[in-house]
Amino acid sequence: MEYEIVTLKEKIAVGVSARTSNASPDMGAVIGGLWNRFYNQGIHPSIPNKGNGKALGIYTEYAGDEKGEYTAIAACEVTEEPKGETYKVCRIPGGRYAKFVVHGDMVKAVAAAWQEIWQMDLPRNFQCDFEEYQNDSMDQAEIHIYVGLAEEGKNQAESRCGLLCSACPYREQMGCKGCIHIQKPFWGDSCPVKSCGEEKRLEHCGNCENFPCDVLRQFAYDEKQGDNGKRIQQCREWAALR
Repeated sequence: MEYEIVTLKEKIAVGVSARTSNASPDMGAVIGGLWNRFYNQGIHPSIPNKGNGKALGIYTEYAGDEKGEYTAIAACEVTEEPKGETYKVCRIPGGRYAKFVVHGDMVKAVAAAWQEIWQMDLPRNFQCDFEEYQNDSMDQAEIHIYVGLAEEGKNQAESRCGLLCSACPYREQMGCKGCIHIQKPFWGDSCPVKSCGEEKRLEHCGNCENFPCDVLRQFAYDEKQGDNGKRIQQCREWAALR
């Protein structure tokens, strides 16, 4: 599936949202319900300061990767953030995106495109992805899909706790993509640091107001599995890049 790398400026979008996941049996109904609310319950015409008027399907606030939960938003771009808490406001971050252009049935073509995208080895950052609908035709739609990418040359977080997964000797052997991008650790049923980060929706521990906490310190200075605090310093370095 062909795409081009583009750099976008930040966008402000407003709409309605719901929490779901690709594994959820009612995912399609949840997202379809958002669009029904957006257009058929008077939300779209009531949003002030609309931008270009194009509809945006946004996926953000990822718990991990495409296998975990995320927030889906049916929205449109606005020129400035509205006041009050009537709507869901999303700031689509500026940066690098892979842009895909899709034509065909508005629902089926998008679903098929995402199925392919999920299988591609893209350096995704799992911060925000979105669809921009170029027209309102159901069977001859043109949709631009933007997939957020990690910045080139930037030291991206590889784990919640600060371990460098790229240096792990078990990574290839176990087919592990790092705990940010997997649902269950290969070394056990769960990891308290990973679970805490996902619950707080943090990319890594360095972004936590309680950093470094007792749990992280226990892991970092464990006699058998610890690294004498190297992971704590790595989290500090990741946090400084933001």
